[in-house]
Amino acid sequence: MLRLIHYISVFPLFILLFSCAGRVVEADKASTYFEKGVAFEDKNMFDSAAVYYLSAISSLDSSRISDFDALGAYYNRIALLLFKSNINEEAEKMFRKAITFNSMLSDKSQLSESYRGLWKCYYVDKEGGIDTTLLKTIELIPQIESEEELYKTKNALSYYFLISGDYASAMKYNSEIRPLCRDSVLFYKSCLVRGSIFCGEGNIDSAIYYTKEAARSDYIYTKTSAYESLYAMTGDSVYFESYHSLCDSIAGMVKPAKVNSAFYGELINNMNVEYSRRIHDRTLLSIVCTAVVVVLVSIFLFYFFRRKIIPNKQHIEVEEENNRETSTEIEKRTEALQREIVERIGEITAQKNKRFVKSEFFKEVTEYIEGGNVFLTISLRDRLFKSLRQEYALLYQFLTAYFSFSDEEFYFFCLSSLGLNTKECAACRSVSVSAIRVLRKRINDKMHKYITVEELFQEIKL
Repeated sequence: MLRLIHYISVFPLFILLFSCAGRVVEADKASTYFEKGVAFEDKNMFDSAAVYYLSAISSLDSSRISDFDALGAYYNRIALLLFKSNINEEAEKMFRKAITFNSMLSDKSQLSESYRGLWKCYYVDKEGGIDTTLLKTIELIPQIESEEELYKTKNALSYYFLISGDYASAMKYNSEIRPLCRDSVLFYKSCLVRGSIFCGEGNIDSAIYYTKEAARSDYIYTKTSAYESLYAMTGDSVYFESYHSLCDSIAGMVKPAKVNSAFYGELINNMNVEYSRRIHDRTLLSIVCTAVVVVLVSIFLFYFFRRKIIPNKQHIEVEEENNRETSTEIEKRTEALQREIVERIGEITAQKNKRFVKSEFFKEVTEYIEGGNVFLTISLRDRLFKSLRQEYALLYQFLTAYFSFSDEEFYFFCLSSLGLNTKECAACRSVSVSAIRVLRKRINDKMHKYITVEELFQEIKL
């Protein structure tokens, strides 16, 4: 039996250990897949990168809170990869999945990245159309811990308000990102947007100044956009020639790879099939584990209660006999105590009645009430009660101690024990006969509550 209990206590521990170990292995595997995906993306091998990103996602558990951070980052990464490959519809789906997990995190950097990604997809699909998704990042700014993401968010907001015609808001966010520019590439990008804001406001001199600053960038796309803007503002052919020269350079560059949409669709389908299989396996494993635990616990409970419910018969008989003896002893002691109380009350009452009945005052009272036809005066009634209280002081202590008698009940008990009938007691109390009957019943009920032996109760019943 002890061995069985030992196995039952150890079994959940093994489940917990294997579960924790499995989670660590899954997290490490997902991290490895993701790092390989990043390496392939850097080599412009987007199909391979997509395979590893999806493998990293499928290695994690979407119901486990500890995996939310990684899942949000991985979904953002593959969504951006799809956006670069112009598969915007699938990119939007991945960004929305990323939002599901990133919204649960205290650091809103990844959530901000998800909203920016959605906005870029919409902006490209609608060919520059205005969408308010990006505005959701404004309330996230105080909770964005990544300085890089803070720069990207405010730069995107600056550009958003620029194309919306809200130049004051655009300038506000552009000014806020300048301290966040950690290198020349970011700085010149901010200069390009700042020049466009001044141009929109009609401040051409400032616009040309900041756009020329942007043209100094080593990043070819920023430089190209700067020369295009300078030519549009000045009409100078030098800027036009520089712009076309840079466009030719960009055209001659090796075009970045793209994720094959058909290949990606097959990957997603296989991933969904694999996910369904894993859910089925986990459900089956949970059922099996639950069944094993239930069986073990049932066995334990069976043996445990069997020992409790089926003890030695001899022990039961002895215990029952002891209980019977105990009950009998209690009944005897109770009856003896009740008998002692009744006898003591009877002795005191008989002794006091014998003397009180012979007193001149009692004779005066009985003559005055004329068999109950005349009520006592207040003075006589008070004298009577005072006399009873003095004469029957010991009886008063007994009645109040054992039966919780009130003064009124004590006086009636004394009058009744002196042999006065109901009508005479009513005259002494200056109340109706009905009131005396009610009082008598109340007194008898009180005494019967404590004197449960019927034979003894009849001796003191009024």
